[in-house]
Amino acid sequence: MDSQILAIFGGEPINKGSFLKSTPNIGKEEKDAVLALMEKAIFSRFVGSPIEGTYEDLDKESKDLKILGDQSTFLGGENIRKFESNWSELVGSKFSVSVNSATSGLTTALLSLNLEPGTIVLTTPFSFTGTVGAILAANCVPKFSDIDPETFCLSPENLKEDITDVGCLMPVHWCGNAGDLDQIISIARSKNIPVIEDAAQAPATLYKNKYLGTHGDLGVFSFNEPKNLMTGEGGIIVTDFKDYAVKSRLIRNHGEAILKKESSKEDLINVIGYNFRLTEVQAAIGIHQLKKLDYLNEIRSKNYKYLVKALNETCKEYLTPQKITHPESYYAYTASFRWETKKSGIKREVLSAALNAEGIPTFTAYGKMLAEHPAFINKIGFGSKGYPWSLSKEGKRINYEPSNFPNARKLIEEEFIGFLNLGWPNGLNEMEMINLAFKKIIANKEKLKEIKIENKKINIGR
Repeated sequence: MDSQILAIFGGEPINKGSFLKSTPNIGKEEKDAVLALMEKAIFSRFVGSPIEGTYEDLDKESKDLKILGDQSTFLGGENIRKFESNWSELVGSKFSVSVNSATSGLTTALLSLNLEPGTIVLTTPFSFTGTVGAILAANCVPKFSDIDPETFCLSPENLKEDITDVGCLMPVHWCGNAGDLDQIISIARSKNIPVIEDAAQAPATLYKNKYLGTHGDLGVFSFNEPKNLMTGEGGIIVTDFKDYAVKSRLIRNHGEAILKKESSKEDLINVIGYNFRLTEVQAAIGIHQLKKLDYLNEIRSKNYKYLVKALNETCKEYLTPQKITHPESYYAYTASFRWETKKSGIKREVLSAALNAEGIPTFTAYGKMLAEHPAFINKIGFGSKGYPWSLSKEGKRINYEPSNFPNARKLIEEEFIGFLNLGWPNGLNEMEMINLAFKKIIANKEKLKEIKIENKKINIGR
């Protein structure tokens, strides 16, 4: 069979099953740590009530909680506190608060700011739904500002126009990229607006000699599969502000149960009975995964650099990589590109189908902009009366019209093509398979131009 015939036309695929999903790198250390907890029957050491030491420990820095030893506390057990302390040491933050997901972490971070229900939170329309789900869960109203078409992150120029009636800014480090974060934060600071970094995809990533997640007032990371560091599910909040850390710790673990009669009004705000706790088992895994993070990130770095260089030589005319603002410490969660449909004459959906047929998994973004979510279009979050939009005139008049975000819309609907399999156990051989698939596509581009898309379905015409 002719090796140059595309698999979508019946040819032999480049990959016949060796391309693997990025999976957890599990060794003896993780297994022994989990087994030790199993043998002791320890799953969690959180106590949701004011036991001895609770009030004295509540505002301590994470490094000072590590020494409490193997005991149950309001702030979790030995592994939770060790994991948090180790994370703070890594990124240089005073406080780390582990949670059961980055989504709940973003919700907690927002609530820790003591924001009023109905507060407008400005973010990007180009992200995973967890970003805006967290905003709604905090009883706040999402507002969107268009992206920079090269970095895929918030555009400072658009931000200057859109940052009105806003109570918080939430930039998203898409696939670990920061965009022009200095200017983004500077704009927020000029308006005295707090910043929460959605750093879910950017663990141990330096931007201008400071770790992402620590540039704003709070930062949130994710540890679910297939992130750079994996504990199954989970996340962590970082901050240098004691008030935000204390409030986050209360929100995470039924904080209303330990508030005192003499607690101030500020202490009481937003302390509701959530349970966002990470387990001892997950924290134990995280402790050992953290030791491997440099190794795992380096694999992603090597794979990404190889892939970008190879594809630049193969199809530079049609494929442009996401502009990375900190290439020296970029550990791609996803290798992200823009596909030039007009220049190539091949629609992005056809490209994706051709790659998939070659055994190359592709990612074409999240299907639609966050601004196009039915809940936002109809302004219905909780109940049937438009809460939380109905709480303010600013919320009622927010406009989610897709044409307001042309850069994000074009990227999602026409251009974005990504590859999620950048992490261990994949290596340069798998990256070369992607490159070989593109070589076949370029060699057959005239035939691919003939493929039609009817009712969003590929019609090969054979």
